[in-house]
Amino acid sequence: MKYIVESIGVFRMVHVVEAENKDEAFRIANVADDNWQEHLGEMRMDVSEFTEEQIAHFKKKEYFWEGVAFKDEDGFVGYIHSNGEGVKNKDVLV
Repeated sequence: MKYIVESIGVFRMVHVVEAENKDEAFRIANVADDNWQEHLGEMRMDVSEFTEEQIAHFKKKEYFWEGVAFKDEDGFVGYIHSNGEGVKNKDVLV
């Protein structure tokens, strides 16, 4: 069964940037990859059964990945892309 899971994640991130001043440093860090991060937690917003009507709202956003995450037979997280290609990520055990 497919679900739509909404949550808010909180991370502490550290960026090392070169800038002319503090304001520019924050602007650069806002779009740059971080050098280090720590996951501080998450708040679960909603879990509902997948429907095309509900997901249409999110597909209108600036970025939406057209794939599905799942737990594989070994208990690891895997992904299926919209083209049907599967990718297993052996770093995350659930």
